Amino acid sequence: MLTRIYSPIVRLYMNSPKIGVINRCIHNSPRQEMLFEGNIIGIGKTEEERMGSIFGGRLKGEPPKSTSRIIVGQSKKIAGIDVPMKPQEPDNCCMSGCINCVWELYNDDVRYWRKQRKLAAEDIAMSNEIWPADWDPPLTAIPMKNVPGVLRKQKLKMDKQVETKKMKSRDEVRSLFPKRESPLPKAVLEARAKNQQLHSSTPKKDILENEDDGWGDVPVHIKAFAEFERKKHILAKENKIKRRRANPLLAQLIKQEEEYANKNKTV
Repeated sequence: MLTRIYSPIVRLYMNSPKIGVINRCIHNSPRQEMLFEGNIIGIGKTEEERMGSIFGGRLKGEPPKSTSRIIVGQSKKIAGIDVPMKPQEPDNCCMSGCINCVWELYNDDVRYWRKQRKLAAEDIAMSNEIWPADWDPPLTAIPMKNVPGVLRKQKLKMDKQVETKKMKSRDEVRSLFPKRESPLPKAVLEARAKNQQLHSSTPKKDILENEDDGWGDVPVHIKAFAEFERKKHILAKENKIKRRRANPLLAQLIKQEEEYANKNKTV
């Protein structure tokens, strides 16, 4: 059965002798067939090849590669610390909400890389060891004696940029307050000296934290997503432990497992 419905505007145009309007029809037949056509016309790939380009495959047609979780096994000993190579950004995310997303694994790798790199930067300053030039040295966080020769000019340039940024920030803060004509009180001078001593003893740690976060040009929303998923999993794990400890039987089982684990450690 075919029913035609015309709006007042359509009827107005239909009655006009100068304008021709195509009739709009609505089919209300219960057996009206619907046909959907996909993008299969003109595509010579098989179903397996097309599936591989979506779920875990390489969009550029490259051979399969290991993810950052596997590559992170390569490391170098720097100042007695195992420093892994800088994690590589994954490019095989399927965006389907996997329970173990490659971006979450990449986030874990980056956090571990930054931790080991920071420890090595602190320890290498007390030695004459040279940081390998091909292992992402933290130029602003290590002394010149530990910097490879090919990167010393770059370190001088980066140190100058950091110092300029500090002076600019200091001048901006001073411009907010009027110039003081009378001398500062003794207590203020002592507090300032103490504050300067505190900052001079730990400048490299702050510089190292802000020098290279490992994410490069990765969009901020992906970084925020990976960090959110990490915190969500940690919270879920903590809640699971709380629920188990609230149950007397499970609490006793957990206690036995901890005692068994501690016993094996001592052995």
